[in-house]
Amino acid sequence: MKKNITIYDIAKEAGVSPATVSRILTGATAVSPAKRERVMELIEKYHFRPNALARALTVTQSHLIGMLVADSGNPYYISVFTAIENEAFKRGYATLMMNTHSTPSFEIAMLTKLRELQPDAIIVCGGRIDLEQPDPAFISLLSSVRESTRLIAGSRCPMPGVPGIAIDHRASMELAMKHLMGLGHREIGFIYTGIPYYGTQQRLARFREIIQERQLPFREEWLIHVPAYDAASGRLGAEKLLQCQRLPSAILGMNDMVSAGILRELNHRGVKVPEDISVIGFDDTFVSSITSPELTSVSYDYQLFASMLLDAALYTGPIDALPSDQLVPVFITERNSCRRV
Repeated sequence: MKKNITIYDIAKEAGVSPATVSRILTGATAVSPAKRERVMELIEKYHFRPNALARALTVTQSHLIGMLVADSGNPYYISVFTAIENEAFKRGYATLMMNTHSTPSFEIAMLTKLRELQPDAIIVCGGRIDLEQPDPAFISLLSSVRESTRLIAGSRCPMPGVPGIAIDHRASMELAMKHLMGLGHREIGFIYTGIPYYGTQQRLARFREIIQERQLPFREEWLIHVPAYDAASGRLGAEKLLQCQRLPSAILGMNDMVSAGILRELNHRGVKVPEDISVIGFDDTFVSSITSPELTSVSYDYQLFASMLLDAALYTGPIDALPSDQLVPVFITERNSCRRV
């Protein structure tokens, strides 16, 4: 009697997992061309056609969305995750966040653990996926994971087959500078961190471009690098700023936490905000409304961001049909840390 060929037979002969064969059949995620070709050859060889019941048993949905974040203590990542959690719940999905502490070993461990839980998709937000120069080891890990699980980058697209949805960092810097210049500021500084990451590179590049385009007076001492994205680094940056021979009339902080640290140190040193210097942040997290004064910040529509990420994560067609990169629009939330000069 002729044996009925199953998906497991195809997988065994092709040297791949049954899940990989299933995903090739459904077009649910990207698979390496070599594996796809090998599987398709066997499908044609055996005239394999899975029936509806077998497909239903093989292609299951967990209704779980995994999310990998670089730092769960950073209010930006909490804001993104909360928006994703709310949007996923509306669509009948649960969410699970894992913190990588921006450490390669944790990225490997957490991504591996998430894959074992068989979520319908994994959203990677921050960490090595944001590097200006891609890390080959991390790209290799992503390639391995996406053979069985759909991957979405909460960032620019780092590789083919991984859709990217990112904050428009150049536009965010342009908007912050435009806001300050609209208030009459021409002497503007920037306290920043994260040199290896593309978001920092884009903001720095646009900052320098605007300085040149608008012929603004500028001192290199107003461009201050700090070690991290936290309030302690903001205080350190403010200390360095106050050592400058001349202060700018406004200062940009890399994010709300850095900007909160700047505000605290300036207040501690008797420098009044916004009377003596204006301060503006990025991300518009809950931190911006609990500082003194409340912080003007570049904001993003987090709910739109979440919706875009989940649209990509739950898309049922071929992954190649999705745009490789999409940008989240930005806007200013005005509070009390900036004044007209």
